[in-house]
Amino acid sequence: MAEVSIVIPTKNRPQLLNRAINSILKQTYENWELFIINDAETEATINFSDSRIQIINNKNKTGANGARNTGINLATGNYIAFLDDDDAWHEDKLLKQVNLMDTTKAILCYTGKKIIYQKKNTSITRFSYRTHILSPQFTLQLHNYIGTTSSVIIRSDALYDGIVFDESLHSLQDYDFYLQLVEKGSFVGISEGLVTYYFDELIQHISARKITLFNSAWKIFLKQKGLLRLSILVGLLVIVLQKIYKNLFYKLA
Repeated sequence: MAEVSIVIPTKNRPQLLNRAINSILKQTYENWELFIINDAETEATINFSDSRIQIINNKNKTGANGARNTGINLATGNYIAFLDDDDAWHEDKLLKQVNLMDTTKAILCYTGKKIIYQKKNTSITRFSYRTHILSPQFTLQLHNYIGTTSSVIIRSDALYDGIVFDESLHSLQDYDFYLQLVEKGSFVGISEGLVTYYFDELIQHISARKITLFNSAWKIFLKQKGLLRLSILVGLLVIVLQKIYKNLFYKLA
């Protein structure tokens, strides 16, 4: 049985998907299985042949969240890692995360990321990594310091209580997922940029749609109880402003 189950949700982006798969095949850690969850009506095709790779159609609600949940249900490993089809991993990502998780009681490990803004024939590279203040739960109430799901690996038994990606959210789904998980255990981080996150003008980014963003923020707000509903306002405001700034920066770059 594979130690790490990897889930890639994808929809009609074969060139990007193959880049993501290639970064997995280059991993120095090799005890993994990969579930490519096809969220399109057309067949997903890849350029690689490997017995560890399976292509499965999405069994849940259409969208990346439903596809990720399909992958979670299929996973057999002690750890589950996620990779968006337009991102890529450094070759040592899984090795370093598994080694750290094996020596801690954390239920989630995330890494820093290299962000590449691509526009026409130019690109701008930035690095992002943040750590928690006082505790992961406290810091998540202030902002999503973890970032993209492409950077995380989690213990699969942390999901036994029914924690899943909310299929009604079309933005901020990673933030909502972390808010659920942080109640189950601790998080650890690796400061190295082990994920490459591409922000390309030719790629459709749902999080860039303001109406979708505000609708998702409102749904997350309503999920919180008691004082958490008040404190989460800070986190949601910070996230919304960050995403608006990021899109303005990209347009003006």
